[in-house]
Amino acid sequence: MSTVTPFAVLALIGAVSGAVTAWLILRRSPPVQVLTPAAPPEPEVTARLLADEYSVRLAALADLAGRADADPVRRQDCVDEIAAQLRYRWHDQPAWQAELWRLLLPHLRRDSPRFWPGMYLRAEHVVLHDVDLRGCELLDVVFRSVRFVGDARFDGVVFTGLACFEEACFARHAWFRGARFGVGADFENATFTGSAEFTRATAGRAMWFDEARFSARTDFSEVVFADDVSFAGAGFAGRTTFRGARFAADAFFGGARFGGHADFTGATADRFRFPRAHARTDVYAVRQWPTGWSPGPPRPLKPGLWAEVVSGKQG
Repeated sequence: MSTVTPFAVLALIGAVSGAVTAWLILRRSPPVQVLTPAAPPEPEVTARLLADEYSVRLAALADLAGRADADPVRRQDCVDEIAAQLRYRWHDQPAWQAELWRLLLPHLRRDSPRFWPGMYLRAEHVVLHDVDLRGCELLDVVFRSVRFVGDARFDGVVFTGLACFEEACFARHAWFRGARFGVGADFENATFTGSAEFTRATAGRAMWFDEARFSARTDFSEVVFADDVSFAGAGFAGRTTFRGARFAADAFFGGARFGGHADFTGATADRFRFPRAHARTDVYAVRQWPTGWSPGPPRPLKPGLWAEVVSGKQG
């Protein structure tokens, strides 16, 4: 015959008491609301997003955007899905991407009644055709190793986070006139085949153009940079201007090469630095360097003759 110890009785009483207490609390307290992330697209929508028919995918994306208009939690997922579709290869890729931008841009432009604030956009290792983000506002943007075919227009874009264009290739013109880089930008190893226009752009943090290649006209007139800007190892082959540019901190051009015209008239900086920077001297070029800087004696440096840009105040 088994016996129940006093400890077992106490444990049983404690368990019953705890259960009753929990039941009373649940009865007297309203249910707690649990916030959950946005639900994944319904299976039917997911199937349409993978369809082989051009129009079916677009209709599914339009449905997602409509639901995201009503539910802000779904918005970033919708942007991510449209960005992912930019990679899909149809027989007419430019037309496909144009339809995707038509769906997405009303949610990225500040003056649109369907604007979604705080969106980030990521597209890497992809060919993008005729990108036009003029007047958009975005959080973090990643266009790493993207090839922009046709003009790439970013005039007036507000990047509230970091903008990454590392190793991007602009096959035609790149327009960043009046763009605002709130947390700086990274253009390291970027290639600008056509004109690179940054007129009146502003940046609140550091910007990097290290090893960038500017093949045609390059315009940084009247830019306002609040932190360090680096053009280390950058190459400027065409007409380059920094007229009226304002650098609140260091403007670093270490190892840069100026093959054409260069104009720094009215440019100011806390400190200009040109260590081992060179300008080609065996071609016709008009250059206006920052106060105190000038080219030294030319010497052979393939291709042609180059002079190091030196200052009376080294350091």
